[in-house]
Amino acid sequence: MGRSIGLLALSYLIANVYAQTGSGIIGFGISLYPDLCCQACHDSLSSLYLNCTTFSSSMDMSGMEGMSMSGMDMQMGTTSPDCYASNTPWLQTMAYCIQKNCNAHGYPADKQAKCFSNQAVGGAPSPTFEESLPSVAPTTELASDAKWLNKTSLVNQALYDSTYGTNGEFARSEYLHTRYSVALYLTVIGVCVICGVWAQLTSAVPVLHKKLQSLTFWAKLRQHVFLPALVGHRRLEPLPGQIGYLPSRTLSIFIAIYIVLNVVFSAVSFGSYQPNIFFLSVGFELCEYVGNRTGTLSLVNASIAILFAGRNNLLIALTGWSQTTFLTLHRWSARIATLQAIVHSIVYTMAYWEPGYAGYSAYAAKVAEPFYWWGIIATIAMSLATAFAVLPFRIRLYETFLAIHIVLVVFALVGCWYHLVPHFGFAYGYQTWLYICFAYWAFERFARLVRLAFYNLGGSKAEVTAIPGSNVMQVKVHPRSVTGFGPGQHSFLYFPASGKVWESHPFSVAEWRAAGSAAPNASTPASPTDETNKKDVVVSLSEPRNQDAASVTFLIRAHSGATAWLQRQLVSSPTITTSVLTEGPYAGHRATHQSLLVADTVLCVIGGIGITGALGFIQQYASALGGEASGKTKRFVLAWSVREMSLIEHVRQNFLDNVPGLECSFYCTGTNSSDVSKPKETSLNGSDAAAAGVTLGRMDVGAVIRSHLEMDHQTTVLVCGPGQMADEATMHVVNGVRDGFKVDVIEEAFAW
Repeated sequence: MGRSIGLLALSYLIANVYAQTGSGIIGFGISLYPDLCCQACHDSLSSLYLNCTTFSSSMDMSGMEGMSMSGMDMQMGTTSPDCYASNTPWLQTMAYCIQKNCNAHGYPADKQAKCFSNQAVGGAPSPTFEESLPSVAPTTELASDAKWLNKTSLVNQALYDSTYGTNGEFARSEYLHTRYSVALYLTVIGVCVICGVWAQLTSAVPVLHKKLQSLTFWAKLRQHVFLPALVGHRRLEPLPGQIGYLPSRTLSIFIAIYIVLNVVFSAVSFGSYQPNIFFLSVGFELCEYVGNRTGTLSLVNASIAILFAGRNNLLIALTGWSQTTFLTLHRWSARIATLQAIVHSIVYTMAYWEPGYAGYSAYAAKVAEPFYWWGIIATIAMSLATAFAVLPFRIRLYETFLAIHIVLVVFALVGCWYHLVPHFGFAYGYQTWLYICFAYWAFERFARLVRLAFYNLGGSKAEVTAIPGSNVMQVKVHPRSVTGFGPGQHSFLYFPASGKVWESHPFSVAEWRAAGSAAPNASTPASPTDETNKKDVVVSLSEPRNQDAASVTFLIRAHSGATAWLQRQLVSSPTITTSVLTEGPYAGHRATHQSLLVADTVLCVIGGIGITGALGFIQQYASALGGEASGKTKRFVLAWSVREMSLIEHVRQNFLDNVPGLECSFYCTGTNSSDVSKPKETSLNGSDAAAAGVTLGRMDVGAVIRSHLEMDHQTTVLVCGPGQMADEATMHVVNGVRDGFKVDVIEEAFAW
């Protein structure tokens, strides 16, 4: 439902983009100088005064042939359309210029006639091109410094050649700006679409997925390209000093190609034509072309960045890539857009110090024009938005970062609009890329509102329960419906009572229940033994379940912001009810989890509150079994390492006890660990749950993974936990592929 609405809405918005632009971009709807030979005639002659030209002194210029015009040359003349359409020297000179030069360029006669009508008489039906051709070819060529056109003449050939060459080179440059921009855009989106189609194909045809896993060539690609980190094993763990994340090898290759394309497209295919009627030096001309190229590419990359930033980006559903992956691409496309905007600004500044220009005084005069300083504002806003997006700031002050980021991006887009439209109008189609930016942003906001309205219409409440002995809370939300909820998903929760209704945070879905559906029977909390009491272990009380209302359950660890506010509300009471808005669900696409669906063994390697990422899959596994130990997945194993024993007990009693065939290993790393036995893996089934073993200390991730690999047996490792654990698990999966095992990994992780 959500995907269909999203596709329709996005199609509508993009259709509006083209409706508003009217004609697209240069080369795709807009033709720049399509009749260049004719345009050059017009531009070479249009500055000349005619005997029907009027001047500010309102002097009657009729019959002025032969009179001195020196005193009038300094006045500003205005030549009306009627003047052009009735002036014989103008009509005949234009017609002969068009015929002579356009014939030389092989331009057809019918197009010459149409061009004459547009350029010479402003589209009037008469006089026609044929009627205006002189009966005798003119023999007198206009002087290079001519001011008046008083008789039928030959256009000054040197001026015509300069005009033709200048317009031609400028048009060639503008066409290349557009072609490279479209090529970049289609390459980036095209790669995503191709990968998405492939993901959908392998999802729809599981036998194809299994066949690929058995191919040696495919195993080598997975070992050396698809699975490993770029260097070492860091991917989801930040680099030292929190300077950022190192993308995976596959993603790094994609980003590297993307950067190379931008560098090449920003630096090639520039030409020059001299003498030039627009620019006084070759340097200024090249600055103009480089500035326009980088400016256009910056807008293209900005639109890509806005698309990739969205939660409702349709490419996520198509490709199965995580939002973390697209946020990585978002940051890189935004960085490139910013660098290109900076280059755009620098070269246009340098241009005024080229020969023939007045340097600072010329630059100061240009900066005083509104379109120019709006461009400066846009560049500064983009630069600040990129600078404030550094990882330490995002982690420590995320809400502040987000607010600043949105404000700066709005300033950048508004600045770009007022930089382009007042100066160029809609003639070049530059604003089309801004329309695309606006469309992506509007679609994202619209889709969020649709999700909020669908799940929260009529209001929704949440029961928040503290889990004793930990800083974790169980939040059970009662939305209007749980349609669309499934494993591997997350939702953004808003808590209006916190006073910050605009703030939302993503939380993994631990459980979902439709209205009236039977929920598993939670076990009665175990009675602590005397030894347990001495060790001060607190077992959470299991909460009564309302089977009549739809519910979605989350386990949330308190940090700062909204989660800290929730924790403060639980000081006086272990359970509270509060209003909540649910925006979601997101992720959980079939293309993402195809490896789980075809696996013989699913091994969940979980750290801390990452258990919420596995519980949905455990619920799906239990549902697929239907109470019998049969199904595509023969084994489902949970290995979970966490600080708090009380959290283990809460999850075990409320989510795991009634799942037949589920194999569990628990690792407690906290200082208050108790009820610890020898390392043991046990099948949880009814009353056996209370006797399940818990290992004191950290999980040996490598040993756990290796112990579940079997030759000719498909194993999928689902890892959800801290970045270091996820990276370690992926490293051991890569080693397993190297050793010939059929093993895959799915990372359910969020990176800032």
